[in-house]
Amino acid sequence: MLERRSALASAKPYVSPVLSIAGRPGFSLTQAAGLDADFEAKLAAVVGPLPPRVGLAPVNGSLTVMRIGPAQFWIVGPETDDIAAKLHGQCAVTPLSRSRVRIALSGAPARAVLAKLMPIDFHPAAFGPGAFALTGIHHTPATVHCTGDHAFDLYVMRSFALNIWEVVTDAALEFG
Repeated sequence: MLERRSALASAKPYVSPVLSIAGRPGFSLTQAAGLDADFEAKLAAVVGPLPPRVGLAPVNGSLTVMRIGPAQFWIVGPETDDIAAKLHGQCAVTPLSRSRVRIALSGAPARAVLAKLMPIDFHPAAFGPGAFALTGIHHTPATVHCTGDHAFDLYVMRSFALNIWEVVTDAALEFG
């Protein structure tokens, strides 16, 4: 049987006294979309309260729910969750866990590092905990999620994960 291997297995670790960049495996990522008038009510019954607009990602117990567009959501949870099975037959469900890699940045310089790479206002008043954005790094799609005052998760496509890792760690060099 094939064993799952991280796309970041060959990545050089990055740790400095003020900043940490690390892979965050062990998650599930499920996209749910629907066109029925009661889709959002059905989804909320399974995952908890839904964000009212794109850009907000409330945490509902062990799940984080991101509205990525009209009637489209990403649900991030523990690797062992069964959200896809619970939503089966109620909406269009697309498992994305194996196609994405999660990279965590934490430390006071995290906002400055990300500001070098993405056209987003990373000031805490504009992009605080719970905010997320669908954006890109060097023409590569990326989703950035603010998980704390100085903590962020990046979700990137697996095939570009090592390249994004190298770009992020290069942008962090001045801080470490």
